[in-house]
Amino acid sequence: MISDRVVTPMHELAEQLRRVRSEGGAFLLPLRLLIRLSGGDAFRYLNGQITRDLGRLEAGAALPACILTPKGKLCAPLLIHRVGDDLLVESDPRLEEILMARLERYIVADDVNLTLEAPAPTIHLFGKLLEEEPWVSVPGIRATRLGLPGLDIPAGLLGAGELPLLDQEVIETLRIEGGIPAWGSELGEEMLPPEAGLDRTHIDYDRGCYPGQEVISRLKSIGRVNRLLRLFEVSSTSGPLAPGMILMSEEGREVGSLTSHATQYDTGAILALGYLGRGAQEPLFALDPLTGEKRPLSIIKTLGS
Repeated sequence: MISDRVVTPMHELAEQLRRVRSEGGAFLLPLRLLIRLSGGDAFRYLNGQITRDLGRLEAGAALPACILTPKGKLCAPLLIHRVGDDLLVESDPRLEEILMARLERYIVADDVNLTLEAPAPTIHLFGKLLEEEPWVSVPGIRATRLGLPGLDIPAGLLGAGELPLLDQEVIETLRIEGGIPAWGSELGEEMLPPEAGLDRTHIDYDRGCYPGQEVISRLKSIGRVNRLLRLFEVSSTSGPLAPGMILMSEEGREVGSLTSHATQYDTGAILALGYLGRGAQEPLFALDPLTGEKRPLSIIKTLGS
C-alpha cells in the first residue's frame, strides 16, 4: 500500500527547529479524548479521584493530573479545564474505554454525568510567539504541552490559519529533548508516576485522599522506585535506534530499555528517552537485537524522581 503522507525534507525540519528556538511555534493538536463531567457533584467527585487538588485549577488554564489504580499504578495522564460549570478531561484517545470505566466505577449516588466530547480542531502556541501581537491578547486555554507555557486556541480563530504549523517530527523532537513522557511510549498501565517524574508536575502531596494516594505518599516518604526515566544522547555514527532496545552495562548486564528517539535536525544530535535501573551507571549501550551490535549512549538528564 502506498502512503500519501508528505515527507518533509531534513533541511526544512532543521529550519523549523531553528525558528522554534528563537521565535516559538505552533502546531495542530493530534486526536484527543475529551470527557465532559457535568452535574452538581462533578467538581467534588473528580477532585476525589485525581492526584491534583482541583481547587488550584485557574480560570482559562489546564491542570495536569493523573488518575491511578488503588495500587498507585497509572490509569491515565490527564489535562483538566473548566467549560462553564462543567469540567473537561483530556487524555490519550486509546484510553477511552479504560478511562470511562474508571470514572464511572465510583459514581454511586453522585450527581455526575459523563459524556464524550468531539474535540474541535485546536492549535497550540508556545514560546516567544505568545509575546507578540495578536497572540499576546488572544483568549484560549493555557496549557504546558512541551515543557513550555503555551496556549490552546481554536483552529478557526481569525488569523490562526496563517500560522506556519510545525511538522509532527519537529514536535516529537521537542517532546523528547524536553523529557516529556507520552502514553504508549514512556507511559503505560503498569508504571508508577514517579518513575517518569510525573510526581513533579501531576501530583499534589498536600491534598486529601484519592485512589492510590497511600502508595504514592509511601514512595515519597520511605520508598523509592526501581527505575527512572532518562534522557540520552547517542552517537550519530552508532547506527539506527528503535523503541524497546535493551540497555546494557559495560559488563553485559541488562539495565533498562529505550522508549523513543528523535533527531535534532538543527544540530544533528540523536536523543532518546528510556528507563534505566536505579544505580546503573555509564558506560551504557543500546543493544541491536538483530545484529547484536552495542551502540554507546550517554545520560543527559534524569527525569524520574
